Amino acid sequence: MKNFTFFFNLLLCSIFLLSTNLTYGQNKVEPVCGTIATPESIAYLKSIKSQLEKYEQEYFKLASLQNRSATPINSIPIKAHIIRTSAGTGGLSVSDLNNAMDNMNAFYANAFMEFFLCDGINYIDDDNFYDFETDDEGSLTSANNVSGLINIYFSDFVKSSGNGVSLCGYAYSPGGADVILMKNTCATNGSTLPHEVGHFFSLIHTHGSSNTFLTKELVDGSNCDIEGDLICDTPADPQLSSSNVNVTCIYTGTTTDANGDTFAPNPNNIMSYSRKECRTYFSPQQFARIYATFQNTRNNFSCPSLNIDFAVDNTQDCDNSLTVNFTDNSVGATSWQWDIDSDMNIDYTTQNPSHTFSQGTYDVTLTISDGANTITKTYNQLINVGSQKTTPMSEGFDNFNASSDDGWVSNDVTGNGYNWIADSGGTPSDDTGPLVDNTYGTAYGTYIYAEASGVNLESGNIATYISPCVAINSATAQLEFSYHMFGISIGELHVDIETDFGIITDIMPVLDGPQQDNQTDNYIRKFIDISSFSGQTIKIHFRAIRGSNWDADIAIDDVAISENLLSTTSNNLLGMKIYPNPVSNNVINIKTNNLGIQSHYEIANLFGQEILKGRLIKEQINVSNLASGTYFLILRQENSKLIKKFIKL
Repeated sequence: MKNFTFFFNLLLCSIFLLSTNLTYGQNKVEPVCGTIATPESIAYLKSIKSQLEKYEQEYFKLASLQNRSATPINSIPIKAHIIRTSAGTGGLSVSDLNNAMDNMNAFYANAFMEFFLCDGINYIDDDNFYDFETDDEGSLTSANNVSGLINIYFSDFVKSSGNGVSLCGYAYSPGGADVILMKNTCATNGSTLPHEVGHFFSLIHTHGSSNTFLTKELVDGSNCDIEGDLICDTPADPQLSSSNVNVTCIYTGTTTDANGDTFAPNPNNIMSYSRKECRTYFSPQQFARIYATFQNTRNNFSCPSLNIDFAVDNTQDCDNSLTVNFTDNSVGATSWQWDIDSDMNIDYTTQNPSHTFSQGTYDVTLTISDGANTITKTYNQLINVGSQKTTPMSEGFDNFNASSDDGWVSNDVTGNGYNWIADSGGTPSDDTGPLVDNTYGTAYGTYIYAEASGVNLESGNIATYISPCVAINSATAQLEFSYHMFGISIGELHVDIETDFGIITDIMPVLDGPQQDNQTDNYIRKFIDISSFSGQTIKIHFRAIRGSNWDADIAIDDVAISENLLSTTSNNLLGMKIYPNPVSNNVINIKTNNLGIQSHYEIANLFGQEILKGRLIKEQINVSNLASGTYFLILRQENSKLIKKFIKL
């Protein structure tokens, strides 16, 4: 996926006024939002969509909790810059600022986020900025920005330089500056500050990238993920304004889309151009996008005087218990509250506790206070204990919503945004990555890939993808996986094994550089002898080292640990095929060179547990009693056997 060096440009044009025809009072033109998504920013958002989906799924899991009100809120620092006249008069009042913050936090609590003022207010007494023009942004921010914070500037007037368009405010999306500009009267109207912060966390206007032409998003929602605001639970927006939304917040327009369907937008959506007093609503998917952007992209904010962070000496173990030592790395804290086992109760109030976890996966939340302010931070799915699988084990990832499902762990080792992601239908990049999965060979199947875009351009970034604990029970065990490595800048793929004694690196020759000649080439199957680990519990580490550019996506699929059965398979079984796969009609058909009346079968689940068995007399097996899922068919004949994986729909 292409890496854009400047993702968000502000295009502040008078065409906004011509297209929206907004009026305010008798003669005044209502100020508009100055945030416009450029083609580059839209492309960037689409490029990280698969990364955001992991956290969006996580958001919906959190949002579905029965005791949602007890879910920890992540605290985000803001630096407020209030611009006054050179004489020190005017400017947003402290009470108006606090009310605006309280109003915004009431909305963003639904995204498990809250904002707090860091180190008081910075007052800027300068007539040149009191009536702010966009051309002055550079001189304003270079002298006043505080790094590592969201800098929000409040001015008496905001307008576009050159054409004088009156603006309520504007913000930069991820990839741009950590800056938001607000007109004072708009900051206090109840909806514009949450609106601009929504842009800051990746939200697009519901009418799409521009309000100068009718959206291409269709009323039936069939293209909702690629047009409009790229979110599917916000109805298509046909250029909402005060001319087609009445004073009771009802849409009165009759515009139709390209299919002839009449639009039915939501005039209450905060990210619309509806009347500002009508905008009271973020959709669930908008909240999920905000949460995901914070977790994935804009998660690096810290207040110099009060900042929260902690470290652990271990995060996972294959045994049924794990003792973890927590080290508080916070700044300014005088008290600590730890919830270390996801039960919404405070477990420790000491600064550096230790805790022994039983089998399971745990979120960890730390809340600190300096006596005046209290802030919170949560690391989701931080501790993983136990969750062993046994051989034969196979994972095609087709039931995964995110790469971290089912005990797998994706790890951005170098901390630069390079990571493994669950995907289907081809990576968003041109000329790199697979177009289909390996299991089905279709755009609907899921594979796991290391995304090379959206990080710095230096090579050497490392991402690991770690399996759950697997107990190796066979003295002839082998690891199998399929890989796809196409792209000019492909880096390296390593396979390591983690045991109780440490990590053994490079158990196979390193795959270095492109391994396919074309994007449409098939995956390559790799077999690795791991019989030396018999009797041990291991984890498999797929370690990707990023190449020098964005066209370096590495994909894997169909990871399995088998009993090296192919080496003991008779000629009669080597030609075995099963169909259809996936099984949709409750019958598996089997074709071999010579099935023979002495053939027997077993069907096992992914944990190796036997579900069915019998003798094969006809070339069919009835699987109507199997639940939907993935299984192994084990066919035995004389002293030979062969395993085939199949999916029951």
